Amino acid sequence: MLLVVSVISFVLLSSAGGDSLSALRENPQVSEETIARLGKVYGLDRPLIVRYGAWLSDMLKGDMGESISLRSPVSTVVFSRLINTLKLGVTGLAIAVVFSMTLALLAAGLRNKLLDRMIGLIVLVTASTPRIVLALFALALTVGVAGSAVAIRNDSWAALFLAAIVLAFPLIALFLGQADSELKAAMKLPFIHYARAKGLSETAIIFRHAVRATLNPLLTIFGLSLGALIGGSVIVESILGWPGIGALMVWAVRGRDVPLVMGLVVVSSAAVWLANTLAEMLQLVNDKRMRDTEIDL
Repeated sequence: MLLVVSVISFVLLSSAGGDSLSALRENPQVSEETIARLGKVYGLDRPLIVRYGAWLSDMLKGDMGESISLRSPVSTVVFSRLINTLKLGVTGLAIAVVFSMTLALLAAGLRNKLLDRMIGLIVLVTASTPRIVLALFALALTVGVAGSAVAIRNDSWAALFLAAIVLAFPLIALFLGQADSELKAAMKLPFIHYARAKGLSETAIIFRHAVRATLNPLLTIFGLSLGALIGGSVIVESILGWPGIGALMVWAVRGRDVPLVMGLVVVSSAAVWLANTLAEMLQLVNDKRMRDTEIDL
């Protein structure tokens, strides 16, 4: 997967026209000889397949190369920004999961029609509101709060929480819709009726039996959500100025900084793969039937 993603990204970026030295060509103080010499230093004068082969060889050795525009190792730049994006993603995911599960559990326990309608409305609003609209609204809010920590520092905890809410909005629709429907279906299953017949309280029935039966679909969404978080972070980080890999990716693509873009692509793809693998492992832990199936296979 990583190999295919890297090939496609390298070809697309190289076919977009221009390179990392395009901005220098517009500077009258930089001679063509200097640009040509820099092109040889960074290997920009070589054929596409040769450049990709050299990049892949270095990557297999653990060397992501050097950012042409920043003059720094790609690994240092990427991983420093990745920490910020992980903070944002984990906070956004936590907000979405806690909010969704709280409402879904309340709906399963209370069986209130008004609460069910409110959940349907929340799912509709969160699913249909674009992130860019939310990010622009958050930006207007931070500008309006003049003199606050949010308005002054883009890396503050207040800015993190605000950006995480924007990032979590579409995820609330996924988690809340899935959790609500799965819990309602689980509450009608025979083992729930058997638990009631044994005299268990409604709280014990929900948390000890119904929730476990609904976890696997939610774990699947959890694994897929990281890809959505990384993709959505491009918009959120660019508009709100959060210093993560999303904003860095936009800047690197505009500057045709191939080593930096490729480093970001590989790290992002690996993160998505790891998240899906973690979700599958948690499913095996939660569901004994899946472990038995794996053993049989």
